[in-house]
Amino acid sequence: MSIITTHDITLYGGNDIDIVLRPLCDEHLPLLYKWCTDTEVLYWTEGGTNDTNLSYGVDTVHDIYGGVSQNAFCFLVEADGIPIGECWLQKMNLPNVKAMYPETIDVRRIDMSIGEKDYWNKGIGAQFIGMMVDFAFYGENVDVLHCFSGDYNVRSCRMWEKHGFTRILKEPLEPQPQKGQWQYHYRLTRQEFLSVAK
Repeated sequence: MSIITTHDITLYGGNDIDIVLRPLCDEHLPLLYKWCTDTEVLYWTEGGTNDTNLSYGVDTVHDIYGGVSQNAFCFLVEADGIPIGECWLQKMNLPNVKAMYPETIDVRRIDMSIGEKDYWNKGIGAQFIGMMVDFAFYGENVDVLHCFSGDYNVRSCRMWEKHGFTRILKEPLEPQPQKGQWQYHYRLTRQEFLSVAK
């Protein structure tokens, strides 16, 4: 029985580098094990905790990706043919955020991680998040993208804003001590996206 629920969608893009988003599947678990034990990677991807020794074991990786993939399109990110990270477009799973919108609204979130640190700070994340935003609105007809970033992750905040997201809320990271003080909520509606895309 598979751990990751997969799909059959592949996305292509990139500017100066070829980016391919392939369906994430169990074949990619060794990469996920590697990235989820890297404390530097987890520092930037796991909000809240200030634990600089955070590392996830096999069972936790199975729980995370097995659970998320039930209600998400999960992708392996390749840059020029090399697997460098993962991302997903997930149905909103947080009750406090779902409560902000009418039940008839399709609200989703995008999460991402670049596990290969040689590919950090090259603008690749911004490129494949752009691909995910296009997929959400053009491919899935999503009504709202509602995404998150900690205040300590300035690169992530800039990336959401670059793609037209607006910071609509900040909530304290509790309990302290944390890596930052605030978790920011970013939102982009279908109407906003289409008005800029014209």
